[in-house]
Amino acid sequence: MKRFLVPGTLALALSLASGADASPLFELVGGTFGTAGYNGRVTGAGAASTYYNPALLGFSEQEFDVGVLTLSDQISMTLDGRPGGDVPLVVGDRTALDPRTRAPIPNDTAPTQWLQKGCKPAECNGFTLAPRPRQGSSASGTTRQYATIGLVSRVLDQYLVLGLHAIVPVADFTELDSFYNDQREQFFSNSLRPELYSDRLTATSLAFGAGSRITKMLSVGMSFTLSLTNAAHTATYVRDPADYKKLLLDNDVTVTTTVAPHFGVVFAPLERLRISGTFHTVQKLELETGIVATLPNAAESNATFKEVHDYVPWIAAIGADFDLNPGSAHAVSIAWTTAYEAWSGYVDRHGERPEAAGEAFAWKDVITVSAGARYKHGPVRTYLDVTYHPSPVPLQTGRTNYVDNDRAGLTLGGEYEVKVLNHRLRFGVGAQAQRLFPRYQAKNDALIVDEFPDGSVDRDLKPIPGSRGLQTNNPGWPGFASEGWILGGHLYASLVY
Repeated sequence: MKRFLVPGTLALALSLASGADASPLFELVGGTFGTAGYNGRVTGAGAASTYYNPALLGFSEQEFDVGVLTLSDQISMTLDGRPGGDVPLVVGDRTALDPRTRAPIPNDTAPTQWLQKGCKPAECNGFTLAPRPRQGSSASGTTRQYATIGLVSRVLDQYLVLGLHAIVPVADFTELDSFYNDQREQFFSNSLRPELYSDRLTATSLAFGAGSRITKMLSVGMSFTLSLTNAAHTATYVRDPADYKKLLLDNDVTVTTTVAPHFGVVFAPLERLRISGTFHTVQKLELETGIVATLPNAAESNATFKEVHDYVPWIAAIGADFDLNPGSAHAVSIAWTTAYEAWSGYVDRHGERPEAAGEAFAWKDVITVSAGARYKHGPVRTYLDVTYHPSPVPLQTGRTNYVDNDRAGLTLGGEYEVKVLNHRLRFGVGAQAQRLFPRYQAKNDALIVDEFPDGSVDRDLKPIPGSRGLQTNNPGWPGFASEGWILGGHLYASLVY
């Protein structure tokens, strides 16, 4: 059996590599094999340890795991009604001038009425614009299914133990949705979206690595997740700016694969106590798009855009697993984990840092905690964990609309072992619920971009009354609230060999 499992799983890892990227799913759902749960960095030695703490592989039995995971995100956003502040129709004529320079005001806004109701050619300079009402689309309220795969293989007894763990979406292999978190989103969805969920829940997550139990007291390990950089360079010849069906286009696409290393150590000073430390490096998937446009008059323009998806910061954690009654027929242990997550280095989907909107809006590092208990009696093993993750996102009182909430979760599960034809089989089940606590944030008008400058004048240099005060299409203005649930369940079967 061992001869076939190792090559077969290596082939599986290679087949997944083209779609694997950073691993926000691992961090969100916790271990879904054995008794890892939310404390996989300190307990539940098995395939899930490959990602959470590869040093625990040295304590694991050989196993091959397959399962299914269902995850549903139900996150709601409620936007305050707009008490005026609309961008007037006159902006659509593009004739308004800056009162100081007499130059046309930037065309980086649209009449609010066009966005809410759309417009026809007679109203829209000869073009048709489909309506995109504020908060007209949502990226939440989706239930997704995943296949889960795990392997632990002892190559040199406990001195060299290989592991693999993967979570693979069953339907959409990977979604990468970019969106702006300020007034620029008016030209696209004109809506707010949860920053750390939605498309991040489709990330194909793959970890592979090795652990070594050097002595009875010390075990170390190292594992990797894949980080991809996709570069797409597009050259275009714009024959007719009003009809892009006549556009001529060439694409040049490359994919570069790198790895993000993760480290773990386990120190067992007592038979009943194991202390663990882990360090996970930054994980992300990058998309680089280069565009070169050539016009019939021989004018040429080019630009390069970089997007960053599925960003996971570096995370350092420490914790312990303590057996309350070692040797008892009814074994009980407790586990806890404290992790430091460096979200201050966050880069959003458009490659922008939140602090670009002002130092007060820089994301912050956070400390997360998890704790729980394990119970074992004969062929039965169960676990119960709770976790708390404060949001790294400050209140969004300015132009940015990064939607996030403090989150608390509970997970429980168990497995039962049977023998079939001299083989040990384990069948497990688990469930989890995570609450995103309600959060409300009101905008400070002084920090919102005025998209129609006060004192703007028409071509006759006459003041335009509609320019007075604040006009904005920022979908988060004048305020918004968010809350929700993430619910999940999993089933699996393990062959211990």
